[in-house]
Amino acid sequence: MKETANQAQNASTTSRHASIVELLSTPPAIPQQPSVTTDLESISLSRNASASSLESQMSSTTSCLTKVHSQKWQHTPLSQLIEQNKLVTVDGTLSVEEAFNTLIRHNLTSLPVEQFPGDMNCYTFDYNDLNSYLLLVLNKIQVNDPQVARDCQMGKPVPVGEIVKLTPKNQFHKLRELDNLTTAMGILGSGVHRVAITDNASTQIRGILSQRRLIKYLWDNARQFSGLQPLLNSSLKDLGIGVLDTHTAPTSRQSRVISIQGEEQLIMALYKMHTERISSIAVVDHHGNLLGNISVTDVKHVTRTSQYPLLHNTCRHFISVILNSRGLEMGKDSFPIFHVYPTSSLARTMAKLVATKAHRLWIVQPEKSSSSTPSSSSVVSNSPQSAAMNAAHSANSDHDTPNRSGSPISVKSFEETSAPTSTPLFEKEYRTGKLIGVLSLTDILGLFARRQTEHTKVDPLAARRQRGSVGV
Repeated sequence: MKETANQAQNASTTSRHASIVELLSTPPAIPQQPSVTTDLESISLSRNASASSLESQMSSTTSCLTKVHSQKWQHTPLSQLIEQNKLVTVDGTLSVEEAFNTLIRHNLTSLPVEQFPGDMNCYTFDYNDLNSYLLLVLNKIQVNDPQVARDCQMGKPVPVGEIVKLTPKNQFHKLRELDNLTTAMGILGSGVHRVAITDNASTQIRGILSQRRLIKYLWDNARQFSGLQPLLNSSLKDLGIGVLDTHTAPTSRQSRVISIQGEEQLIMALYKMHTERISSIAVVDHHGNLLGNISVTDVKHVTRTSQYPLLHNTCRHFISVILNSRGLEMGKDSFPIFHVYPTSSLARTMAKLVATKAHRLWIVQPEKSSSSTPSSSSVVSNSPQSAAMNAAHSANSDHDTPNRSGSPISVKSFEETSAPTSTPLFEKEYRTGKLIGVLSLTDILGLFARRQTEHTKVDPLAARRQRGSVGV
């Protein structure tokens, strides 16, 4: 029977992708093992599979990391992580609109802004800055430069070099190509989103290493770094990473998960991301169930005057607009999986982060009632309302190339087969479970730094403690 099954599987490799269970249970294979697909961008599910059945399959699958080499990732020189032709800079005199167009044109999410050619202490322009600029245009925030604020509100061109100074930035860390990942892990694991990699003389920036780029590198090469296996096979709960809401009164701003009600206006979500200094925010219903995710990268959908009415519509509506837009662009029916469970393994969590190109995943408690679980045999509606929610969007804010083909994890939404209720269709289709926590790239990199480098005192919560109301 086993031989027959293997023959059948080999016969069908040209007509289907590897299963989601196979791809999310183990890291990509190294080049010497071509039998296992290495492209997380191609992860997809059958239209007859549901998000809940995906999680059920994943929960029942044990990790089977294969030891191939015993290389130590800590010794990897940063020169190996530089992506050629990915460093694009802009002059500080360029307008915000032109800088934004450069982001779009090169499919990037951040750009170094030089005050002069070869500026080694430049700021970076990203979607957080674009969000701040939009809020300035709408007179929703105040800054210390009245002239810049007036120019924004009057529609005058504003130099991007002025805008990047108004949004709080991490210290601009520069590491040499000769430095290894141990040094970078200590910095990125403490909450810094990106560092510059320079030549060995520290006179020229060669590239940008972001948290997301580092996570992807470790995941893609996990089979070669066998020392990662114990951590990858452990659950989030056992590792004790991430932030969970508690039943007790919060003792600080960092003891709660930042979210927004689906019925609140989109402008409030953008404002909240600005003041909390976060790149994405969870959207929940009145019962605390996760409905979706809004990222600062989604600001690009409201940059034109004709799109401004969206700002005063609900977050729930905006999510459907994003999904519909992606569906029209990509021609795919997909739904991003931006959530994990306390029992999810670190391996599957990293796979989702790599696949969705997200900066954080939301930790949810699955619903226990079987009647509220979508059925994999349900018939999908082809109505325009249903089609409006079928494409994925990614949450990211790093200097990496965004996903061009939608979220690589694609899950078609399904109507529930339970008895009819008054619950809106959107809420029924997209409910994933009660939001109970959040896990970011910083949490994972901080774990690697503490467990596998000399940076034993790296504390990801320090970055959250430093976060507060932005007083610019």
